[in-house]
Amino acid sequence: MKKTVANKAVALVLSLILPAFMAVADQADDLQKKLARLTSFQASFDQTVVDASNKLIQQGEGMLSLKQPSLFRFETQTPEPNLFIGDGKTLWFYAELLDQVSIYDAKEQVQKTPFVLLTSHDPKLWAQYSVTGADDQFDITPKDPSNAVKKLSLKFSGLALSKMIVVDSNGQNSTFDFNLVQYNTPLASELFQFAIPATAEVDDQRVK
Repeated sequence: MKKTVANKAVALVLSLILPAFMAVADQADDLQKKLARLTSFQASFDQTVVDASNKLIQQGEGMLSLKQPSLFRFETQTPEPNLFIGDGKTLWFYAELLDQVSIYDAKEQVQKTPFVLLTSHDPKLWAQYSVTGADDQFDITPKDPSNAVKKLSLKFSGLALSKMIVVDSNGQNSTFDFNLVQYNTPLASELFQFAIPATAEVDDQRVK
């Protein structure tokens, strides 16, 4: 009798948990399939940053370029010019006004942020995040509570990204509205290469 009751209890719990688990798995699969069809992406963006109390901190403009696999270029023009480039192996950050270049190991750094999912199909990386949403809007949440990014929200218009929202550990919210979008068009490989200016101060953070 006790065994029968226990079996019924287990069956009840599984009936509640499994559909939810399968739904989350399906949502992650839906997002992966959508991103897989986005072989390249380039757009200008308007950025708005607010704090946890929704107070405006900063506004800016820039350009984002993505290319499968693992290539990205994130460039801000205002409020100050900065350049972030990753070629899958190396990550460069150039602060133009300071004339400083920081160099990182791309795999070590990029894998710490959900942004990597935009250009990676690695199941080990996807396993580190939870995905909710459907159709044209998805939320990506790191399973590691120490991750500096608490949530990455993606909104699509068809195949192309139309908006990206990043929430950090301090509750700061950065919204990127994309304009002049081009996708699945050829992007020059030079976009994802970086030549260190001769005058720049270099901080190489890669493990030697």
